[in-house]
Amino acid sequence: MKLSEVNVVVGILAGVKINRIADKKIKTALLNDYLALRPHFKKANEDVEEIRRKFQEDWNDELDAVQAFRDKRKPVVGHDAYLEAEKDANKAISDTLSAEVEVDIKSVPMDDFMAACGGEELTFEQIAFLQESGIVE
Repeated sequence: MKLSEVNVVVGILAGVKINRIADKKIKTALLNDYLALRPHFKKANEDVEEIRRKFQEDWNDELDAVQAFRDKRKPVVGHDAYLEAEKDANKAISDTLSAEVEVDIKSVPMDDFMAACGGEELTFEQIAFLQESGIVE
């Protein structure tokens, strides 16, 4: 599973009120999936934040000038090295979030998931994403 997908799944599962899930089997499966995914989520976010922090630290003296161009919706002129470094940082972030990780997921049947999480405010898109990522089958 790509780390970008892990981030979305963790975000969805983090919003589920576990105490509202009466079915112990479903609750345990979802909790185990969440706990298996969360370390990857945390590490990816730490890596992304480190890239951002380093970029901002290295280019702090030009951040405001470049932002001024962008706020005025004008082309950024005279900051070619900054733009190249920004492009490299964005690629590093993209590469980080595109990395695949092995996670042992225990899928739960859709009907059981819907019965167990019926009181949760999940959107169709969130449920579809959970299905696509293997959390729900």
